[in-house]
Amino acid sequence: MQTGDSPRTHSNSNSNKPLPAIPKEVIEMQDIDKTDYNEIEETASSTLYDEPSIVPGKVSHLQDLEDLPQGRHLGLFSTIILFVSRILGSGIFSITGGIYADCGQSPVLFFLAWFVACVASFGGLYVFLEMGSIVPRSGGAKVFLEFIYTKPELLAPVAYSVYSVIFGFTISNVLVFGEYCIHAMGVEPTDLNTRATGLVFLYFAAFVHGVHVSHGVRIQNILGGLKLVLLAVMGLAGIYAIVFPQSLTGIENQLHWSNFFTTKSEVSVSTFASAVIKASFAFSGWNSVHTVSNEIIDPVRTFKIAGPTSLAIITVAYLLTNWAYLAVIPSEELVNSHTLTGAILFEKIFGKRIGQQFLTFAVALCAGGNIFVVLYTISRVSQEVFREGYLPGSKFMSSNWPYGAPLRTLILSVSITTAIVCLSPHGGDIYNYMVALEGYPQQVAIALVAIGIFIVRKRHPDLRAPIRSGVVGTLLVFFISLYLIIGPFVSKHSPNPPGLESWPSYGITGTIAILACILFWVFKFRLLPRLGGYELVQEERQLHDGLTIKQWNKVYHYSQL
Repeated sequence: MQTGDSPRTHSNSNSNKPLPAIPKEVIEMQDIDKTDYNEIEETASSTLYDEPSIVPGKVSHLQDLEDLPQGRHLGLFSTIILFVSRILGSGIFSITGGIYADCGQSPVLFFLAWFVACVASFGGLYVFLEMGSIVPRSGGAKVFLEFIYTKPELLAPVAYSVYSVIFGFTISNVLVFGEYCIHAMGVEPTDLNTRATGLVFLYFAAFVHGVHVSHGVRIQNILGGLKLVLLAVMGLAGIYAIVFPQSLTGIENQLHWSNFFTTKSEVSVSTFASAVIKASFAFSGWNSVHTVSNEIIDPVRTFKIAGPTSLAIITVAYLLTNWAYLAVIPSEELVNSHTLTGAILFEKIFGKRIGQQFLTFAVALCAGGNIFVVLYTISRVSQEVFREGYLPGSKFMSSNWPYGAPLRTLILSVSITTAIVCLSPHGGDIYNYMVALEGYPQQVAIALVAIGIFIVRKRHPDLRAPIRSGVVGTLLVFFISLYLIIGPFVSKHSPNPPGLESWPSYGITGTIAILACILFWVFKFRLLPRLGGYELVQEERQLHDGLTIKQWNKVYHYSQL
């Protein structure tokens, strides 16, 4: 179907010659079934990537508010629940032992790693709040990088978009849900039953999100409410273990000032960087809620309240819980706890029946709630990528047919997760490796967005964001992220978790993935057009359900017309 609108006189070439309009063609209207969103386009118009919106006071089309067919249905409470649910997943219950080992079993370094991750999270939150108030549309880091880094044209959005699809999985929460659920039932967790249980819940979550958006959000809110209750239980348990004497609790205090500053094993720059990345994973979620801005009522005001409130609640709960871990669990047992750290804590404080069964199952549901939220956000990020037309099959994958939800990107995420869960080796700490691997490219994106704050302020001095990030906080975010990016490469010892030391460093693997995304842009938008003698022109189409998608058409010798 050809466009019936006049094209804009600009292309990806460096030529400044105005281009003649493409002649309009007569479109024969047919009486066809309009229930198939994939085959029916109500409107189509040629547009080009970098032309700004013609709106007073705005400098880019990315600043235009954009509504999706499903509408704006997330209010302040739902957004706080979304933040808390996205942040509070498996991390605090399962990754503490790995962080403690990376810090050489030193309490002071352990808390330092969490402090650095907390500072980076708060600073990063305000960086994203400022960019989100300038560009209040779904996509998160993808649209922020697109707004900031306009040259080389399309490099930032394409590379990040491809990365988002490649890393669109939720393996860590699947493994933790399976292990905690099996443990709560009193069954010895094995690789097979752990992975199978986690995958079954993953399929259930994808089914609910894929067939009914409101039901999925409702379940998220219920599980998010449970997480708030569990946060209160964690905080009270921490106070109980720390404040009250052993004669009352029956728990021997393992944390003393005499061993607070001691180190029991070797610590290096790379292992401490790994610890901070793992702790940052436990806070992760503050940087992903902007991916659904199009579905949030009054996104700027809502984010301004919901973001800091949610992160403050999480920080207090994490402080008390981590203190309880060190006070209740012996050092060697904590190091070898793998992903069951939370279960061990609850068993020691509340006893086997309540601790192992009830509270451990509650932790499993928290991980399950995180699966719901991660699938919700991942599917929409992937849908945004396919809407931009960067990847093959974009028209098919971006459709909301048949249930008004991104079912196809949900299936894609589930397929990637299933493949990794089934094909990953059954030895070594694959959980902590995947956590570090997921977090590494994210640190690159966060560093680029942080430094981008200063680029935007200098480039557009009259563009004042409704929410502002502090200069010191923004610089801290950048330097912390830079440290975490460089950390895995500056030590003789592998930063990988035990059992996987022979594997490529997560930093190397993450860097290769980033370079692969850049190469995709080089081939599709530079090399192949040059070799093929064509240019890529973006065309907008609106599907029957109201969803706007874009596709890239090859125009041969376009600059010579």
